[in-house]
Amino acid sequence: MKFGAVPLDDAEGAVLAHSLALPDGRLRKGCILGAAEMTRLRACGVEQVVVARPDPGDMSEDEAALAIARALVPDGAGLGLRAVGTGRVNIVADGPGLVELDAAAIHAVNAVDPAITLATLPPLMRVEAGTMAATVKIIPYAVAGDAVRRAAQA
Repeated sequence: MKFGAVPLDDAEGAVLAHSLALPDGRLRKGCILGAAEMTRLRACGVEQVVVARPDPGDMSEDEAALAIARALVPDGAGLGLRAVGTGRVNIVADGPGLVELDAAAIHAVNAVDPAITLATLPPLMRVEAGTMAATVKIIPYAVAGDAVRRAAQA
């Protein structure tokens, strides 16, 4: 992924890296700079923005987090996935129980790429329906698709 300041004319289609307060409202970091956003930025006199551009083969943060979370939670595991957002998927208990973990697998996921993180509750922690047992987070706006595939298989 390429990250840095670019002239506004070169920013269309990129991911906005930092939120911008504009007179007509805020542009949130992580938004794709499409025609409407470009028009707003030009109207406000913005000449340069900091953006991220995924490399070929990269996956967006949301797509990557969801792919890894789906691979981690088999059907019938007593766990469910919450909606993906800002590169995060929370894994929650469907009902009461105890957290059972494969520590080696968790470490393997976390060792794939520093951009990919998996955090969990401690082993044997008691949970109720809706308790977050784990979370998958992609730190940058995009991550290499190969790294996502390796994490999903770890």
